[in-house]
Amino acid sequence: MSLEPRVPPKFTEPATGRNLTRQAAWGCVVSNLVLPGLGTFLAHRRVVGILQLVVSQTGFALSLIWAILFVREWIRQGSFPEDVAPHLALGLIGVTIFLLAWIGSLASSVGILYTSRKSGL
Repeated sequence: MSLEPRVPPKFTEPATGRNLTRQAAWGCVVSNLVLPGLGTFLAHRRVVGILQLVVSQTGFALSLIWAILFVREWIRQGSFPEDVAPHLALGLIGVTIFLLAWIGSLASSVGILYTSRKSGL
């Protein structure tokens, strides 16, 4: 009996890969540009796609929390807040995390296009 953790078969990367048509590969690229990780997930690279989705949405959520805190302070003061620094780090971290996920999804998109070109479909 093996002590290695088992990942459900649905989420594992296929050993041979599923060949996408060129059109489907471009659809995955566009999906990755709109929502990082979605195109990777749709290209049957489930684990990487889910990881990219989680990271990008974490970054988006942190940025959104900063925006809500900023607008709340703006409403409370009745004018544009002079001190934006208290929660600015949260927003910058969120944007950085989102951009890193987006760059990762671009790298996945290049791999998806390369694989579809290689398969010739």
